[in-house]
Amino acid sequence: MRIDDYSAAKALTEKLKESLPIKARAGKEFLKTLKQKGEDADPDREFEIDFVGYSGDEGGIMCGLKEPNNPESKEKYVSSITHLKIDPNHPLASEVQAYQRQRIRKLILQNEAGFAAELMTIEPAKKKKRGKGFGN
Repeated sequence: MRIDDYSAAKALTEKLKESLPIKARAGKEFLKTLKQKGEDADPDREFEIDFVGYSGDEGGIMCGLKEPNNPESKEKYVSSITHLKIDPNHPLASEVQAYQRQRIRKLILQNEAGFAAELMTIEPAKKKKRGKGFGN
């Protein structure tokens, strides 16, 4: 199952490239990653998207992030735009949110289909062969 509408995702990627840099905050999954790395996982921590590219259905629209409040930091991050909260005042915020909702919905459907497919691969118990005729 295709997750993204390729032409729509590429078009949004190009629009985002033209409007760089973009302010963003970490979403739930990106916060978990920061926490696992032992870094500041503050949901109000602000990042600046300075790179955007499309990585296909696997990762969707990918963003390169840096901290605008910490210019001496050489730390850079990469995250799917699905795991970011774009500045609501950005002109493309509603398009990004629509892309995120659609992508998340399709990922959930894919995971559910994957689980159902796994269940269907379990082979039922084989039936005993019957003999031919009466009582055989």
